[in-house]
Amino acid sequence: MSENNTHDSQDSHPSVARPLLNITSAIISALPAVDPRFLAVPVIASVVNEIGAFFDAASIERRLHELEVKLNEQTVSVDRLQERLECLDEHGRYVFRNNLKHLCLTALPETTGTLINSMIAYLMEDAQEMDEEICEIVSACNANDIRFLKRLKHFLEKGERTQQNQKYIEAQQNAAQSHENDSVGGGFFTPTRWHDRNVIYGEYTVFWKDFTKFFNMINIDDMGRILNQTAVDRDGNKNMEWAYLMRSLLKFQNLGVVQVEFQATVGTISANHVERFHITLFGQRLLKYI
Repeated sequence: MSENNTHDSQDSHPSVARPLLNITSAIISALPAVDPRFLAVPVIASVVNEIGAFFDAASIERRLHELEVKLNEQTVSVDRLQERLECLDEHGRYVFRNNLKHLCLTALPETTGTLINSMIAYLMEDAQEMDEEICEIVSACNANDIRFLKRLKHFLEKGERTQQNQKYIEAQQNAAQSHENDSVGGGFFTPTRWHDRNVIYGEYTVFWKDFTKFFNMINIDDMGRILNQTAVDRDGNKNMEWAYLMRSLLKFQNLGVVQVEFQATVGTISANHVERFHITLFGQRLLKYI
């Protein structure tokens, strides 16, 4: 008796599991803008079947269609998509599935483009661990965070780096002085000269004065003031935009997107008194998808 029961239970699993992985005709008819072949990809089908009963079809359709369009733009066919998904291990499938579910259900509209780009990169490129981190970072973003990233990318492309160029000159002068000191007295006596810490990672270092000047905010040296005092424009109108963007900068430091360096001052020292910030490896990757 026990052997027959075991045999019956083993046979029953495939017959139960297979229909769950097939998209139902009712859901296909509710999502007319999405290619049924795209919906038939098992990972996508399982997510759509799961959330179809709990969320309005129009919203799901819009997000899936956005993903489908982006895949087409990058010439990723349905067959290629399914092939790459089948190559994922269990961890990878859950990463993609969780992000797909987040895209359809909870991602803010301002973040979907960046999230989709990072999801596709996770599937199609080799840097999967990095892109998994990027998907997680994007999932933590709001509209103001994306706006900050767009401004940052715009500065990297068009911004003038007056303060940074001055710091480059200082670094070269300090290096020349150090070389001169090393040669004094055949190395037996070297006078000590103290220099400010001056770390610059090329184009991925952004100086606060350069950044704010580029966006016409030239009278605020201490970022902490932006977070504690409401800004006022030339017409006397209150403006909270910079407070939101500066909160994003601090948020991105906690997420590992930027590394902030601040001014050392006499008296109390504020971690918000930003002198420069560096775009980390994760930040550089994230900006590719903005």
